[in-house]
Amino acid sequence: MSDLSSDVTWREILRETESGDIPHCRAIAAPQELHNEIVESLARIILGSYRPSHPDLLITGTTDKAPDVETCRSLINNIALKPMESRRRFGVVMSADKLFIYAANSLLKLAEEPPAHAALLFLMQDGRLFLPTLKSRSRYSVITTERQHEAHRMPQDAQEWAEWLADTRKSADVEGVVKELEAWSNFALSEKNIILAEKIEGVRLIAAKKNLSIPLLCDMIILILREGNIYCEHILDDIREA
Repeated sequence: MSDLSSDVTWREILRETESGDIPHCRAIAAPQELHNEIVESLARIILGSYRPSHPDLLITGTTDKAPDVETCRSLINNIALKPMESRRRFGVVMSADKLFIYAANSLLKLAEEPPAHAALLFLMQDGRLFLPTLKSRSRYSVITTERQHEAHRMPQDAQEWAEWLADTRKSADVEGVVKELEAWSNFALSEKNIILAEKIEGVRLIAAKKNLSIPLLCDMIILILREGNIYCEHILDDIREA
């Protein structure tokens, strides 16, 4: 039994899909190595069969790279066409958490009002979230599987934050902080705390650009995640396109 087949959330997604409860737009956060299995399993139900060349299966992007804005526009045009073999057309956006703002915005209308014959799926890594305006238009699910050993919560009280700050400033590098932020986000998602996971993911995206020193990065993390004094969503438009 794979990690995917043992996940309660995934089994519920399969039950919904098999019963005909197919949302016009679904978003799934899951470990990257499970993405192809998710696409294949849902395609078999939605389209009645699966093969990479199925004319009604429209996959954009890869497990490593999100589609660009032109590819997203092509998806919009192609998914509007009538199905060729199946009752539906199934559009898949891989690496949706890595979409640039312009590409993500181009999909807003499709996510909100797709053709009646279309089903749209956004896939992203666990611990990663994508543009809130897209997420709000989707039926959103988090598949955590058996990866709790890779996730841990962020500091909770003043003492834990002080210890984290001292340790990080003394011994961590930016890459280590980025990995720790992703672990915090994984934990928040496993606890179904989507709002906190979004905040952590915003900070991780900024940290991943590696333009800040460790002291400045630590200060930013404290201000955003502990004090809640800075909202970083307005910064993300620029860093996603950088």
